[in-house]
Parts: sequence; structure tokens; C-alpha cells
Amino acid sequence: MAESRVWKRKIRTRARLVESVYLEMSAKGVDHAAVQEITDRADVGLGTFYCYFSSKDEITTCALDCVIHNLGQRNQMANDAANIADALAVISNSVRLTAIEILTDPMWRLWLRRTDLMARRMHVGFRPFGIRDLSAAQTAGQVIFPDGQIEAAWGYLIWLLAGAITDIVEGVRAAASDMAEAIMRVVGASTADAKRLSSLALPTLPAAMIDFTYTPNKPEQIDLVLEKYARRCRSDSSYPMSGGRVHPLRRGSVCARCHRRSNNKRRTK
Repeated sequence: MAESRVWKRKIRTRARLVESVYLEMSAKGVDHAAVQEITDRADVGLGTFYCYFSSKDEITTCALDCVIHNLGQRNQMANDAANIADALAVISNSVRLTAIEILTDPMWRLWLRRTDLMARRMHVGFRPFGIRDLSAAQTAGQVIFPDGQIEAAWGYLIWLLAGAITDIVEGVRAAASDMAEAIMRVVGASTADAKRLSSLALPTLPAAMIDFTYTPNKPEQIDLVLEKYARRCRSDSSYPMSGGRVHPLRRGSVCARCHRRSNNKRRTK
């Protein structure tokens, strides 16, 4: 029971940190979101931050995972609410809704400058929804993937989507509807179907309700996240502090990561 309470507390603390970086980045941008401000907003100590994340880059990637997963859920809810059963229409709508959200939400500006990172995280976070919809389209005979290579088709779709959105931002491509038509043709829709699907009225996207406890492959993955630094603690007895310094634990002190007592004979000043 005690272990369960500790585990739940760690989950809540990690989620507060991820939510804090999301709010800081939304308000100031990633360049101005300092780790100290993130921990102040989350109401945790600076040392606690490094119990869960090795750097600001790592925590911002975790925030991106949460945002992507939530957007996938919202796309599904929008299509379900509009009673859209056509698998290709669901894919086309999701592509356009995703593009519009990314282009209008300032939170995405960081990742639009790093298309490779954005595409890799979208590949993971949207995967359950994308594979489901592509499989439904193949089952309905709307598209045919050679040798059933749905995973390959999913990879192509995501990289096309990420690249096309970047093109829109840079002024190379004009609109999300043009982008959706091109992607649907690459997926396997006919020219006429791709044009029709990309011009359908879009369903309303629900408001964001982000689950900041989310990690890919949860719950297994979150166990690894929470234990990663505990294992490091048991192997050395130091933890990173601000400025990249390493601060040795006092003998007999309890580690914030693994809750074990240190045997370090060195004492801090």
C-alpha cells in the first residue's frame, strides 16, 4: 500500500512538472521557459526536477507527447460526434484538423522549427489512431497496401504531414486543404476521392483536455521513466543541480529519487 502511494505521488509530481513546462512554453516560448520557473510553477524543488528529467529538452518532448496524444483523441471525438463512418474521410478530416491546430496554436511554434522531432513524436503519439483508420480503409477496400504494409504507409503519411505543415508556415504551400488532397492521393485514394475528401466540411474540434500523466506505451513506459533516475542514484549517490554541477549527498541523507539512505562519507559545505 505504501509503495502504491509513493508511486502515485511520483506520477502526480511528474505530471505537475510536465503541465508547468507546457504552460510556461505557451506563455513565453521555450527559449524563455527556465527550469527554475518551471519548478516554481509546479511548486517543487529544483532537485526534484532532475529526479524525473535530465534536461529541459527532455521535459518539453514529454509535453509534446501529451499534446499529440490529446489531439489524436480530439480528432476521434470530432469525427465520432459528426457520425463520420467513412475511414478515408476520417483520415482526411484528422489530417486537416491536425494541420489547423498546429498552425494556430502558439505552443507548436517550437516544434515547427524542428520538423524531425515533431514527425517522430507524431509517429508515436498518433499511431494508435492512424493505424486503426488505415486498417479500416483497407478492410473496406478503399485502399490497398502492398503486402499489407500499413506501418510503412503510416510512416509516409506522418512525414508528409509534418513536412507539408512546415511548407505552409514557410509559404511554400497555400492551404491545409491542398495538403490534405496531396496526402490522400499518396495514401492511395483516387484523384477524385482525394479532391472530394479534402473539401468536405470539417467537424468541430473539441477543446483540449490534456492528460499530463500520459507517456507512450503507458503504464509500462512510465515505470521506466520514474525508475530511470532511481537506478542511477543507487549506482552513484550524486544528483545534478543547477548550472550542471553535481552535488554529493550528505552521509545518512535520504535520496529524493530512490528514497534510500546515502552511505556517502563526503559532506556538503
